[in-house]
Amino acid sequence: MENNPDDKDDDPIPQTPCSPPAPTTPFTPFPKEYPNEAAGTEAFFRMFPRRYDGDTAFFVGSLQDACKAAFSWKAVEDRRPVLVYLHHSKNDLDNIFCKGILSLGIITDYLIKNYIVWPWDVTLESNRA
Repeated sequence: MENNPDDKDDDPIPQTPCSPPAPTTPFTPFPKEYPNEAAGTEAFFRMFPRRYDGDTAFFVGSLQDACKAAFSWKAVEDRRPVLVYLHHSKNDLDNIFCKGILSLGIITDYLIKNYIVWPWDVTLESNRA
């Protein structure tokens, strides 16, 4: 996720730096093949703002890591639920939703503050299993 001034510095799950993304198809920000979920979400995190000219609120890591981050806070009021975002690039409304709503700063700020947003791209059949 992008840094947010409201985020706590004592986040128990540190964010790992992103490496260069694997080659992607023209239809999906996910690579055709990736070694694990973390690499897939990392590619999505890097490609989304390039494609849709906006901010992102996405967690980089596996779904299991996102769940750990959601429940790792000792204080219950600091916990945030995991929101799973399923993306499909071949949907006709994909560009409208991503550019016009999901990339807006006010939306990403809200998502970062209230959720751990874990993205997954289901454009390719191989990512649906």
